[in-house]
Amino acid sequence: MDNNLYNNQNQADTGGKTPCIGNQGAYFVPYTMPLKKEYTPLSKKENSFIFIVMAGLFIFVDFALFHGFSLGFTISYAVIFAISSVFIYKKDAKGKAFAITCGALSLVLSVGNTLFDNSFIKPVSSLIIGFLFAIYCLGISGGLGKLAGSYKMLVNLFLKTLITPFDKIGEVFGSIKEGAKENKKSFGALLGILLSLPVLLVVIPLLVSGDAAFEGLIESVIDNIGIYLLEIAIALVILPFFYSYLFNRKRDSGNEKAKNQSTKKLSSTACTSFLSVISITYLVYLFSQLAYFFSAFKGILPDGYTHTASAFARRGFYEMCAICFINIALISAVSILSERKNKKLPVAIKLLSLFISLFSVLLVIIAMQKMRLNISTYGLSVNRVLVCAFMLMMLVVIAFFILHIYAPRVKYMQPIIIICAVIFIALTFADVDRICADYNIEAYSSGKLEKLDIQAISLMSDSAVPSLVKLTESKDEKIAKEAKENVAKKIFYYSDLYLNDDEKSLCIGADKNDFRAYNKAEMDSLKLLKEYFDSLSDKEKKSIISKYW
Repeated sequence: MDNNLYNNQNQADTGGKTPCIGNQGAYFVPYTMPLKKEYTPLSKKENSFIFIVMAGLFIFVDFALFHGFSLGFTISYAVIFAISSVFIYKKDAKGKAFAITCGALSLVLSVGNTLFDNSFIKPVSSLIIGFLFAIYCLGISGGLGKLAGSYKMLVNLFLKTLITPFDKIGEVFGSIKEGAKENKKSFGALLGILLSLPVLLVVIPLLVSGDAAFEGLIESVIDNIGIYLLEIAIALVILPFFYSYLFNRKRDSGNEKAKNQSTKKLSSTACTSFLSVISITYLVYLFSQLAYFFSAFKGILPDGYTHTASAFARRGFYEMCAICFINIALISAVSILSERKNKKLPVAIKLLSLFISLFSVLLVIIAMQKMRLNISTYGLSVNRVLVCAFMLMMLVVIAFFILHIYAPRVKYMQPIIIICAVIFIALTFADVDRICADYNIEAYSSGKLEKLDIQAISLMSDSAVPSLVKLTESKDEKIAKEAKENVAKKIFYYSDLYLNDDEKSLCIGADKNDFRAYNKAEMDSLKLLKEYFDSLSDKEKKSIISKYW
Protein backbone atom coordinates (compact mmCIF):
# COMPACT_ATOMS: atom_id res chain seq x y z
CA MET A 1 0.00 0.00 0.00
CA ASP A 2 1.18 3.52 -0.76
CA ASN A 3 2.73 5.04 2.38
CA ASN A 4 1.04 8.46 1.87
CA LEU A 5 -2.34 6.78 1.49
CA TYR A 6 -1.65 4.69 4.60
CA ASN A 7 -0.70 7.73 6.65
CA ASN A 8 -3.70 9.73 5.45
CA GLN A 9 -5.99 6.82 6.32
CA ASN A 10 -4.47 6.48 9.78
CA GLN A 11 -4.88 10.20 10.40
CA ALA A 12 -8.50 9.98 9.36
CA ASP A 13 -9.11 6.96 11.64
CA THR A 14 -7.44 8.57 14.65
CA GLY A 15 -9.13 11.95 14.40
CA GLY A 16 -6.20 13.81 12.79
CA LYS A 17 -3.52 12.23 15.01
CA THR A 18 -0.41 10.55 13.66
CA PRO A 19 0.38 7.13 15.26
CA CYS A 20 3.91 6.73 16.64
CA ILE A 21 5.70 3.78 18.20
CA GLY A 22 7.84 4.33 21.30
CA ASN A 23 9.34 2.31 24.14
CA GLN A 24 6.06 2.57 26.07
CA GLY A 25 3.92 1.37 23.16
CA ALA A 26 1.85 3.21 20.58
CA TYR A 27 0.86 6.81 21.17
CA PHE A 28 -0.56 9.60 19.04
CA VAL A 29 0.84 13.02 18.14
CA PRO A 30 -1.74 15.67 17.17
CA TYR A 31 -1.51 16.60 13.48
CA THR A 32 -1.55 20.37 12.99
CA MET A 33 -1.92 22.19 9.71
CA PRO A 34 0.60 25.02 9.10
CA LEU A 35 -0.87 28.35 10.20
CA LYS A 36 -1.60 30.88 7.51
CA LYS A 37 0.28 34.11 8.13
CA GLU A 38 -2.04 36.92 9.11
CA TYR A 39 -1.46 40.51 8.03
CA THR A 40 -2.72 43.67 9.66
CA PRO A 41 -4.73 45.57 7.06
CA LEU A 42 -3.63 49.07 6.09
CA SER A 43 -5.14 51.94 8.01
CA LYS A 44 -6.86 54.75 6.13
CA LYS A 45 -3.73 56.89 6.47
CA GLU A 46 -1.44 54.12 5.22
CA ASN A 47 -3.78 53.37 2.34
CA SER A 48 -4.05 56.99 1.19
CA PHE A 49 -0.29 57.52 1.47
CA ILE A 50 0.39 54.92 -1.21
CA PHE A 51 -0.94 57.41 -3.76
CA ILE A 52 0.70 60.40 -2.04
CA VAL A 53 4.10 58.66 -2.01
CA MET A 54 3.63 57.70 -5.67
CA ALA A 55 2.91 61.35 -6.53
CA GLY A 56 6.01 62.47 -4.60
CA LEU A 57 8.20 59.93 -6.39
CA PHE A 58 6.86 61.04 -9.77
CA ILE A 59 7.73 64.65 -8.90
CA PHE A 60 11.22 63.56 -7.84
CA VAL A 61 11.81 61.56 -11.03
CA ASP A 62 10.51 64.40 -13.23
CA PHE A 63 12.07 67.34 -11.37
CA ALA A 64 15.41 65.77 -10.37
CA LEU A 65 16.34 62.75 -12.49
CA PHE A 66 15.14 64.26 -15.77
CA HIS A 67 16.25 67.86 -15.14
CA GLY A 68 19.82 67.62 -13.93
CA PHE A 69 19.62 67.66 -10.12
CA SER A 70 19.30 71.44 -9.98
CA LEU A 71 16.41 73.51 -8.58
CA GLY A 72 14.10 70.59 -9.39
CA PHE A 73 16.10 68.38 -7.03
CA THR A 74 15.83 70.89 -4.18
CA ILE A 75 12.05 71.22 -4.63
CA SER A 76 11.34 67.51 -5.10
CA TYR A 77 13.53 66.52 -2.16
CA ALA A 78 11.60 68.97 0.04
CA VAL A 79 8.36 67.32 -1.16
CA ILE A 80 9.65 63.81 -0.36
CA PHE A 81 10.95 65.09 2.99
CA ALA A 82 7.54 66.57 3.91
CA ILE A 83 5.59 63.46 2.83
CA SER A 84 7.89 61.16 4.81
CA SER A 85 7.72 63.40 7.88
CA VAL A 86 3.92 63.46 7.96
CA PHE A 87 3.69 59.71 7.39
CA ILE A 88 6.19 58.31 9.92
CA TYR A 89 6.61 61.01 12.61
CA LYS A 90 6.05 59.77 16.18
CA LYS A 91 5.67 62.16 19.08
CA ASP A 92 7.18 59.79 21.63
CA ALA A 93 10.28 58.90 19.58
CA LYS A 94 13.61 59.20 21.41
CA GLY A 95 16.64 60.95 19.97
CA LYS A 96 14.57 63.29 17.78
CA ALA A 97 16.84 66.31 18.35
CA PHE A 98 19.77 64.61 16.61
CA ALA A 99 17.51 63.26 13.85
CA ILE A 100 15.87 66.64 13.20
CA THR A 101 19.31 68.27 13.07
CA CYS A 102 20.36 65.76 10.39
CA GLY A 103 17.13 66.40 8.48
CA ALA A 104 17.66 70.17 8.59
CA LEU A 105 21.27 69.76 7.38
CA SER A 106 20.07 67.62 4.47
CA LEU A 107 17.60 70.32 3.41
CA VAL A 108 20.30 73.00 3.57
CA LEU A 109 22.68 70.81 1.57
CA SER A 110 20.03 70.22 -1.11
CA VAL A 111 19.99 73.99 -1.79
CA GLY A 112 23.61 73.68 -2.92
CA ASN A 113 22.40 71.77 -6.00
CA THR A 114 20.50 74.88 -7.05
CA LEU A 115 23.38 77.30 -6.51
CA PHE A 116 26.47 75.42 -7.77
CA ASP A 117 27.25 72.73 -10.33
CA ASN A 118 30.60 71.17 -9.52
CA SER A 119 30.56 67.75 -11.21
CA PHE A 120 32.13 66.00 -8.21
CA ILE A 121 30.52 67.82 -5.28
CA LYS A 122 26.95 67.44 -6.59
CA PRO A 123 26.88 63.61 -6.71
CA VAL A 124 28.72 63.32 -3.37
CA SER A 125 26.27 65.85 -1.95
CA SER A 126 23.34 63.71 -3.10
CA LEU A 127 24.79 60.66 -1.31
CA ILE A 128 25.29 62.63 1.91
CA ILE A 129 21.73 64.00 1.65
CA GLY A 130 20.46 60.42 1.35
CA PHE A 131 22.52 59.38 4.39
CA LEU A 132 21.24 62.29 6.52
CA PHE A 133 17.67 61.65 5.34
CA ALA A 134 17.92 58.00 6.42
CA ILE A 135 19.09 59.08 9.90
CA TYR A 136 16.24 61.61 10.05
CA CYS A 137 13.60 59.00 9.17
CA LEU A 138 15.08 56.50 11.62
CA GLY A 139 15.10 59.07 14.40
CA ILE A 140 11.61 60.58 14.04
CA SER A 141 10.07 57.10 13.82
CA GLY A 142 11.74 55.90 17.03
CA GLY A 143 14.34 53.65 15.44
CA LEU A 144 17.51 55.15 16.91
CA GLY A 145 17.03 54.00 20.49
CA LYS A 146 20.12 53.56 22.65
CA LEU A 147 22.36 52.85 19.67
CA ALA A 148 22.53 56.46 18.48
CA GLY A 149 25.87 57.24 20.12
CA SER A 150 28.09 54.46 18.77
CA TYR A 151 29.07 52.68 15.57
CA LYS A 152 26.10 50.34 16.16
CA MET A 153 23.87 53.14 14.92
CA LEU A 154 25.46 52.81 11.46
CA VAL A 155 24.86 49.05 11.46
CA ASN A 156 21.26 49.62 12.55
CA LEU A 157 20.85 52.31 9.89
CA PHE A 158 22.18 50.01 7.16
CA LEU A 159 19.88 47.14 8.16
CA LYS A 160 16.71 49.20 8.47
CA THR A 161 17.36 51.28 5.35
CA LEU A 162 18.66 48.76 2.83
CA ILE A 163 17.80 45.29 4.19
CA THR A 164 14.46 45.53 6.01
CA PRO A 165 12.49 47.18 3.15
CA PHE A 166 13.39 44.28 0.84
CA ASP A 167 13.07 41.64 3.53
CA LYS A 168 9.58 42.75 4.63
CA ILE A 169 8.15 43.87 1.32
CA GLY A 170 5.92 40.76 1.38
CA GLU A 171 4.26 42.04 4.56
CA VAL A 172 3.45 45.32 2.82
CA PHE A 173 1.71 43.54 -0.07
CA GLY A 174 -0.04 41.24 2.43
CA SER A 175 -1.36 44.24 4.38
CA ILE A 176 -2.47 45.94 1.16
CA LYS A 177 -4.32 42.79 0.06
CA GLU A 178 -5.91 42.35 3.50
CA GLY A 179 -6.99 45.98 3.54
CA ALA A 180 -8.52 45.68 0.07
CA LYS A 181 -10.86 42.95 1.34
CA GLU A 182 -12.17 45.19 4.10
CA ASN A 183 -12.17 48.48 2.28
CA LYS A 184 -14.69 48.55 -0.53
CA LYS A 185 -14.28 52.30 -0.97
CA SER A 186 -11.07 51.78 -2.93
CA PHE A 187 -12.93 49.69 -5.47
CA GLY A 188 -15.62 52.36 -5.68
CA ALA A 189 -13.02 55.08 -6.25
CA LEU A 190 -11.37 53.04 -9.00
CA LEU A 191 -14.76 52.40 -10.62
CA GLY A 192 -15.53 56.14 -10.55
CA ILE A 193 -12.22 56.95 -12.26
CA LEU A 194 -12.90 54.40 -14.99
CA LEU A 195 -16.42 55.75 -15.58
CA SER A 196 -15.07 59.31 -15.92
CA LEU A 197 -12.78 58.42 -18.83
CA PRO A 198 -15.50 58.32 -21.57
CA VAL A 199 -16.81 61.68 -20.36
CA LEU A 200 -13.32 63.21 -20.49
CA LEU A 201 -12.90 62.02 -24.09
CA VAL A 202 -15.83 64.27 -25.00
CA VAL A 203 -15.19 67.21 -22.65
CA ILE A 204 -11.42 67.73 -23.21
CA PRO A 205 -11.67 68.30 -27.02
CA LEU A 206 -14.40 70.89 -26.41
CA LEU A 207 -12.24 72.71 -23.83
CA VAL A 208 -9.26 72.64 -26.21
CA SER A 209 -11.27 74.20 -29.03
CA GLY A 210 -12.65 76.89 -26.70
CA ASP A 211 -9.43 78.12 -25.02
CA ALA A 212 -5.93 78.74 -26.41
CA ALA A 213 -4.09 78.39 -23.08
CA PHE A 214 -5.66 75.02 -22.33
CA GLU A 215 -4.96 73.95 -25.89
CA GLY A 216 -1.25 74.73 -25.41
CA LEU A 217 -1.20 72.76 -22.16
CA ILE A 218 -2.77 69.68 -23.74
CA GLU A 219 -0.43 69.87 -26.75
CA SER A 220 2.55 70.02 -24.39
CA VAL A 221 1.28 66.95 -22.53
CA ILE A 222 0.74 65.06 -25.81
CA ASP A 223 4.23 66.02 -27.07
CA ASN A 224 5.83 64.72 -23.88
CA ILE A 225 3.50 61.77 -23.23
CA GLY A 226 6.32 59.28 -23.87
CA ILE A 227 8.60 60.95 -21.30
CA TYR A 228 5.77 61.13 -18.76
CA LEU A 229 5.01 57.43 -19.21
CA LEU A 230 8.69 56.62 -18.69
CA GLU A 231 8.78 58.76 -15.55
CA ILE A 232 5.66 57.04 -14.22
CA ALA A 233 7.24 53.65 -14.93
CA ILE A 234 10.42 54.61 -13.03
CA ALA A 235 8.37 55.93 -10.10
CA LEU A 236 6.38 52.66 -10.03
CA VAL A 237 9.61 50.68 -9.88
CA ILE A 238 10.85 52.76 -6.92
CA LEU A 239 7.47 52.81 -5.14
CA PRO A 240 7.44 49.28 -3.59
CA PHE A 241 10.86 49.73 -2.00
CA PHE A 242 10.34 53.30 -0.80
CA TYR A 243 6.82 52.69 0.51
CA SER A 244 8.02 49.49 2.21
CA TYR A 245 10.75 51.58 3.86
CA LEU A 246 8.28 54.20 5.14
CA PHE A 247 5.72 51.50 6.06
CA ASN A 248 8.24 49.66 8.24
CA ARG A 249 9.44 52.91 9.79
CA LYS A 250 5.83 53.78 10.68
CA ARG A 251 5.04 50.39 12.20
CA ASP A 252 8.38 49.98 13.95
CA SER A 253 7.54 50.11 17.64
CA GLY A 254 11.03 51.30 18.51
CA ASN A 255 11.01 49.00 21.54
CA GLU A 256 13.06 46.22 20.00
CA LYS A 257 15.84 45.24 22.33
CA ALA A 258 19.26 44.72 20.90
CA LYS A 259 20.12 41.05 20.67
CA ASN A 260 22.80 40.02 23.10
CA GLN A 261 24.94 38.00 20.79
CA SER A 262 27.94 36.59 22.62
CA THR A 263 30.89 37.60 20.48
CA LYS A 264 33.99 35.54 21.08
CA LYS A 265 36.53 37.82 22.75
CA LEU A 266 40.25 37.89 22.18
CA SER A 267 42.56 37.76 25.17
CA SER A 268 43.89 41.12 26.29
CA THR A 269 47.44 39.71 25.99
CA ALA A 270 46.93 38.94 22.29
CA CYS A 271 45.46 42.40 21.64
CA THR A 272 48.30 44.08 23.53
CA SER A 273 50.92 42.12 21.57
CA PHE A 274 49.20 42.94 18.29
CA LEU A 275 49.07 46.68 19.01
CA SER A 276 52.65 46.62 20.30
CA VAL A 277 53.99 45.27 17.00
CA ILE A 278 52.07 47.96 15.07
CA SER A 279 53.32 50.65 17.45
CA ILE A 280 56.97 49.55 17.15
CA THR A 281 56.66 49.72 13.34
CA TYR A 282 55.36 53.27 13.61
CA LEU A 283 58.21 54.21 15.98
CA VAL A 284 60.71 53.01 13.36
CA TYR A 285 58.93 55.19 10.80
CA LEU A 286 59.18 58.21 13.10
CA PHE A 287 62.91 57.49 13.54
CA SER A 288 63.38 57.50 9.77
CA GLN A 289 61.84 60.97 9.54
CA LEU A 290 64.84 62.42 11.40
CA ALA A 291 66.73 62.20 8.11
CA TYR A 292 64.80 65.23 6.86
CA PHE A 293 65.80 67.39 9.83
CA PHE A 294 69.23 66.29 11.12
CA SER A 295 72.37 65.79 9.03
CA ALA A 296 73.48 62.86 11.21
CA PHE A 297 70.62 60.80 9.80
CA LYS A 298 71.04 61.76 6.11
CA GLY A 299 72.44 58.30 5.32
CA ILE A 300 68.94 56.86 5.62
CA LEU A 301 67.83 58.61 2.41
CA PRO A 302 68.29 56.76 -0.92
CA ASP A 303 71.20 57.67 -3.20
CA GLY A 304 70.36 60.50 -5.57
CA TYR A 305 67.44 61.76 -3.48
CA THR A 306 66.83 65.48 -3.86
CA HIS A 307 64.72 67.10 -1.19
CA THR A 308 62.61 69.31 -3.45
CA ALA A 309 59.22 70.73 -2.60
CA SER A 310 57.55 68.94 -5.50
CA ALA A 311 58.95 65.52 -4.56
CA PHE A 312 58.05 66.01 -0.91
CA ALA A 313 54.57 67.24 -1.82
CA ARG A 314 53.65 64.36 -4.11
CA ARG A 315 55.15 61.29 -2.47
CA GLY A 316 53.23 59.23 0.07
CA PHE A 317 50.17 61.43 0.53
CA TYR A 318 47.51 58.85 -0.37
CA GLU A 319 49.42 56.10 1.46
CA MET A 320 49.24 58.16 4.64
CA CYS A 321 45.48 58.57 4.26
CA ALA A 322 45.13 54.80 3.79
CA ILE A 323 47.19 54.16 6.95
CA CYS A 324 44.90 56.49 8.93
CA PHE A 325 41.88 54.51 7.78
CA ILE A 326 43.59 51.25 8.76
CA ASN A 327 44.53 52.63 12.18
CA ILE A 328 40.96 53.69 12.93
CA ALA A 329 39.72 50.25 11.88
CA LEU A 330 42.36 48.50 14.04
CA ILE A 331 41.56 50.55 17.14
CA SER A 332 37.84 49.96 16.66
CA ALA A 333 38.28 46.21 16.18
CA VAL A 334 40.49 45.86 19.26
CA SER A 335 38.07 47.93 21.34
CA ILE A 336 35.18 45.64 20.32
CA LEU A 337 36.92 42.26 20.48
CA SER A 338 39.27 42.62 23.43
CA GLU A 339 38.51 41.06 26.81
CA ARG A 340 37.58 43.52 29.51
CA LYS A 341 38.18 43.62 33.22
CA ASN A 342 35.18 45.00 35.10
CA LYS A 343 33.81 46.17 31.72
CA LYS A 344 36.93 48.31 31.16
CA LEU A 345 39.71 47.99 28.61
CA PRO A 346 43.15 47.18 30.08
CA VAL A 347 45.41 50.20 30.58
CA ALA A 348 48.04 48.83 28.15
CA ILE A 349 45.49 48.61 25.32
CA LYS A 350 44.29 52.15 26.05
CA LEU A 351 47.84 53.53 25.95
CA LEU A 352 48.74 51.68 22.74
CA SER A 353 45.47 52.78 21.12
CA LEU A 354 46.21 56.35 22.16
CA PHE A 355 49.70 56.15 20.63
CA ILE A 356 48.36 54.80 17.32
CA SER A 357 45.67 57.50 17.31
CA LEU A 358 48.22 60.25 17.92
CA PHE A 359 50.44 58.74 15.23
CA SER A 360 47.45 58.99 12.87
CA VAL A 361 47.07 62.66 13.82
CA LEU A 362 50.76 63.15 13.02
CA LEU A 363 50.26 61.50 9.61
CA VAL A 364 47.37 63.85 8.84
CA ILE A 365 49.47 66.85 9.86
CA ILE A 366 52.32 65.64 7.62
CA ALA A 367 49.81 65.14 4.79
CA MET A 368 48.56 68.69 5.35
CA GLN A 369 52.13 69.96 5.15
CA LYS A 370 52.62 68.08 1.88
CA MET A 371 49.41 69.58 0.55
CA ARG A 372 50.46 73.09 1.64
CA LEU A 373 53.70 72.71 -0.30
CA ASN A 374 51.77 71.29 -3.23
CA ILE A 375 49.46 74.31 -3.30
CA SER A 376 52.32 76.80 -2.92
CA THR A 377 54.11 75.11 -5.84
CA TYR A 378 51.28 74.34 -8.24
CA GLY A 379 48.35 76.46 -7.04
CA LEU A 380 44.87 75.55 -5.85
CA SER A 381 42.61 73.00 -7.49
CA VAL A 382 39.20 71.65 -6.57
CA ASN A 383 40.69 68.24 -5.78
CA ARG A 384 43.23 69.77 -3.40
CA VAL A 385 40.53 71.70 -1.54
CA LEU A 386 38.41 68.55 -1.27
CA VAL A 387 41.39 66.62 0.08
CA CYS A 388 42.01 69.34 2.70
CA ALA A 389 38.37 69.12 3.81
CA PHE A 390 38.64 65.34 3.94
CA MET A 391 41.75 65.56 6.16
CA LEU A 392 39.92 67.94 8.48
CA MET A 393 37.07 65.43 8.77
CA MET A 394 39.61 62.70 9.52
CA LEU A 395 41.03 64.75 12.38
CA VAL A 396 37.51 65.12 13.79
CA VAL A 397 36.97 61.36 13.63
CA ILE A 398 40.33 60.58 15.29
CA ALA A 399 39.73 63.18 18.03
CA PHE A 400 36.41 61.57 19.00
CA PHE A 401 37.96 58.10 18.86
CA ILE A 402 40.60 59.23 21.36
CA LEU A 403 37.82 60.65 23.55
CA HIS A 404 35.94 57.36 23.31
CA ILE A 405 38.99 55.38 24.50
CA TYR A 406 38.99 57.17 27.86
CA ALA A 407 35.30 58.11 28.08
CA PRO A 408 33.43 55.17 26.50
CA ARG A 409 30.04 56.45 27.65
CA VAL A 410 30.34 59.63 25.58
CA LYS A 411 28.22 59.48 22.42
CA TYR A 412 30.82 60.00 19.73
CA MET A 413 28.96 59.07 16.54
CA GLN A 414 26.41 61.92 16.67
CA PRO A 415 28.95 64.79 16.86
CA ILE A 416 31.13 63.12 14.18
CA ILE A 417 28.20 62.99 11.74
CA ILE A 418 27.01 66.54 12.47
CA ILE A 419 30.48 68.17 12.37
CA CYS A 420 31.50 66.36 9.16
CA ALA A 421 28.16 67.27 7.53
CA VAL A 422 28.66 70.93 8.49
CA ILE A 423 32.19 70.86 7.01
CA PHE A 424 30.86 69.48 3.72
CA ILE A 425 28.02 72.03 3.64
CA ALA A 426 30.57 74.83 4.18
CA LEU A 427 32.65 73.37 1.36
CA THR A 428 29.60 73.24 -0.93
CA PHE A 429 28.54 76.84 -0.27
CA ALA A 430 32.09 78.18 -0.48
CA ASP A 431 31.93 78.03 -4.32
CA VAL A 432 35.20 76.10 -4.52
CA ASP A 433 35.79 76.51 -8.27
CA ARG A 434 35.66 80.29 -8.15
CA ILE A 435 37.89 80.40 -5.05
CA CYS A 436 40.49 78.21 -6.78
CA ALA A 437 40.44 80.26 -9.99
CA ASP A 438 40.71 83.61 -8.16
CA TYR A 439 43.47 82.33 -5.86
CA ASN A 440 45.59 81.08 -8.76
CA ILE A 441 45.16 84.34 -10.68
CA GLU A 442 46.11 86.40 -7.62
CA ALA A 443 49.06 84.10 -6.79
CA TYR A 444 50.36 84.40 -10.36
CA SER A 445 49.96 88.19 -10.34
CA SER A 446 51.87 88.49 -7.05
CA GLY A 447 54.65 86.15 -8.19
CA LYS A 448 53.82 83.24 -5.86
CA LEU A 449 53.13 81.01 -8.88
CA GLU A 450 55.54 80.81 -11.80
CA LYS A 451 52.86 79.72 -14.25
CA LEU A 452 49.09 80.20 -14.59
CA ASP A 453 47.25 77.17 -15.99
CA ILE A 454 44.45 78.73 -18.07
CA GLN A 455 43.38 75.33 -19.36
CA ALA A 456 42.80 74.08 -15.79
CA ILE A 457 40.60 77.12 -15.04
CA SER A 458 38.56 76.57 -18.20
CA LEU A 459 37.91 72.93 -17.17
CA MET A 460 36.42 73.99 -13.84
CA SER A 461 32.67 74.30 -13.36
CA ASP A 462 30.57 77.29 -14.43
CA SER A 463 31.50 79.13 -11.23
CA ALA A 464 34.98 79.77 -12.69
CA VAL A 465 33.66 81.38 -15.91
CA PRO A 466 33.72 84.96 -14.47
CA SER A 467 37.41 84.52 -13.58
CA LEU A 468 38.17 83.17 -17.06
CA VAL A 469 36.38 86.07 -18.76
CA LYS A 470 38.25 88.52 -16.53
CA LEU A 471 41.55 87.09 -17.79
CA THR A 472 40.69 88.17 -21.36
CA GLU A 473 41.44 91.73 -20.21
CA SER A 474 44.83 90.82 -18.69
CA LYS A 475 47.78 93.11 -19.43
CA ASP A 476 49.82 89.99 -20.16
CA GLU A 477 49.12 89.49 -23.87
CA LYS A 478 49.93 85.78 -23.75
CA ILE A 479 47.51 85.20 -20.86
CA ALA A 480 44.79 87.33 -22.51
CA LYS A 481 45.13 85.50 -25.83
CA GLU A 482 44.93 82.04 -24.21
CA ALA A 483 41.96 83.15 -22.08
CA LYS A 484 40.10 84.45 -25.16
CA GLU A 485 40.65 81.13 -26.95
CA ASN A 486 39.28 79.17 -23.99
CA VAL A 487 36.27 81.49 -23.61
CA ALA A 488 35.51 81.06 -27.32
CA LYS A 489 35.71 77.28 -26.97
CA LYS A 490 33.35 77.39 -24.00
CA ILE A 491 30.83 79.46 -25.95
CA PHE A 492 30.66 77.24 -28.99
CA TYR A 493 30.92 73.93 -27.19
CA TYR A 494 28.11 74.99 -24.85
CA SER A 495 24.93 73.23 -26.00
CA ASP A 496 22.71 75.85 -24.31
CA LEU A 497 24.09 78.74 -26.39
CA TYR A 498 23.39 79.23 -30.09
CA LEU A 499 23.85 81.97 -32.71
CA ASN A 500 21.05 84.19 -33.93
CA ASP A 501 20.35 84.21 -37.66
CA ASP A 502 22.37 87.43 -38.09
CA GLU A 503 25.38 85.76 -36.40
CA LYS A 504 25.91 88.93 -34.34
CA SER A 505 24.51 87.83 -31.00
CA LEU A 506 23.90 84.74 -28.90
CA CYS A 507 20.72 83.26 -27.43
CA ILE A 508 20.32 81.05 -24.38
CA GLY A 509 18.52 77.76 -25.11
CA ALA A 510 14.80 77.60 -24.42
CA ASP A 511 15.33 74.60 -22.12
CA LYS A 512 16.93 76.94 -19.58
CA ASN A 513 13.59 78.69 -19.13
CA ASP A 514 12.35 75.57 -17.32
CA PHE A 515 12.54 76.32 -13.60
CA ARG A 516 13.27 72.65 -12.81
CA ALA A 517 16.61 72.85 -14.64
CA TYR A 518 17.63 76.19 -13.11
CA ASN A 519 21.11 76.35 -11.63
CA LYS A 520 22.42 79.74 -10.54
CA ALA A 521 26.08 79.19 -11.42
CA GLU A 522 25.19 77.80 -14.83
CA MET A 523 22.71 80.55 -15.66
CA ASP A 524 25.11 83.29 -14.54
CA SER A 525 27.87 81.84 -16.73
CA LEU A 526 25.54 81.62 -19.75
CA LYS A 527 24.53 85.26 -19.37
CA LEU A 528 28.16 86.34 -18.94
CA LEU A 529 29.32 84.39 -22.03
CA LYS A 530 26.45 85.89 -24.03
CA GLU A 531 27.39 89.42 -22.90
CA TYR A 532 31.05 88.78 -23.71
CA PHE A 533 30.31 87.60 -27.26
CA ASP A 534 27.80 90.37 -27.92
CA SER A 535 30.38 92.98 -26.83
CA LEU A 536 32.93 91.83 -29.44
CA SER A 537 33.42 93.64 -32.74
CA ASP A 538 31.98 92.12 -35.93
CA LYS A 539 35.50 91.23 -37.06
CA GLU A 540 36.24 89.36 -33.79
CA LYS A 541 32.90 87.54 -33.98
CA LYS A 542 33.54 86.38 -37.55
CA SER A 543 37.03 85.25 -36.61
CA ILE A 544 35.73 83.18 -33.68
CA ILE A 545 32.83 81.72 -35.72
CA SER A 546 35.10 80.67 -38.60
CA LYS A 547 37.53 79.02 -36.16
CA TYR A 548 35.23 77.23 -33.70
CA TRP A 549 31.71 77.09 -35.13
